[in-house]
Amino acid sequence: MMKQDIKALTLNGRFFPPNELEEFCREEISKNISPVWQLDIFRFILDFLSESEFISQQTSGSTGAPKTIQLSKAAMLKSAENTVSFFNLERNQKAVLCLPVKYIAGKMMIVRAFLAQMNLILIEPDGTPDFSNLGEVDFCAMVPMQASNLLEQNKWPELKTLILGGAETSLRLTEKLQQVETRIFETYGMAETCSHIALKQINRENPQQVFTTLPGIRISKDERDCLVIDTLFLKEKIITNDCIELVSEKKFKWLGRIDNVINSGGIKIQPEILEKKFEDILKKSCVVLGEPDEILGQKLVLIVESTEPEDSNQILKILSPFFDKKCCRKLFGL
Repeated sequence: MMKQDIKALTLNGRFFPPNELEEFCREEISKNISPVWQLDIFRFILDFLSESEFISQQTSGSTGAPKTIQLSKAAMLKSAENTVSFFNLERNQKAVLCLPVKYIAGKMMIVRAFLAQMNLILIEPDGTPDFSNLGEVDFCAMVPMQASNLLEQNKWPELKTLILGGAETSLRLTEKLQQVETRIFETYGMAETCSHIALKQINRENPQQVFTTLPGIRISKDERDCLVIDTLFLKEKIITNDCIELVSEKKFKWLGRIDNVINSGGIKIQPEILEKKFEDILKKSCVVLGEPDEILGQKLVLIVESTEPEDSNQILKILSPFFDKKCCRKLFGL
């Protein structure tokens, strides 16, 4: 990717032609008086506008142990093009960057702003982003924790479209998000794929239960039932450690990480699936773990978030009907 492919960028309502943008970023970095999170943004912009065809990015572990990889800028632009097209993002629309740019999600918000010529508003990547005085925002990306905090503190912004990624959106949070007018999509992706390759609308009309891939993305399963991603803009297939149910050539259901599978008496249990089922039954946050057991190899342990110690008896009472043979098969998917 050459410099002339990127025309300009609007930051916080101020328009910067290419040469002025680079000069502004260098000046801000040299002054060293801006907050670190802003300096990181300016450094990435310079890196993206440089003559190099690649940027360095740390992975999160979706395809194995975390490592530093080289991402093609051309691939990043193609990924951004998919998002811009899907959401009909346009010139001068207001986008908010409230994620750290050390992660691919933060970087890609900047690339999308470059491509769509949006007005990119920079706010501190805090656990509860400050949207005060921003007015209506067209597009934003957050992690689930940020969305949850904004809801809990009654600070939900005037936001048209939100994408959530970086972690699974819990059933509890999904239920709370039904009350907002914002169109909200859960994303599936990783650093290796230059952010998301699939989306799932989780609120408003017709919420979806499965992810649908974006254009140019082909998916399949390997012998472990883990997702394999083949894209037009990446040279190699991406083999993940994510167990999926392949619904169609463009749709899949995420089941959990193969690394987390619990083998109890020869029965392989995907804890993420059980956690969702328990949360649906109990209406509380749940974690399922496997602990060593002399007979079973691993025994199943359920941890339930609760503020009242006496809730344990009530929890056992609620769950007991699900552990007869018939219901247990249904619960465990046997």
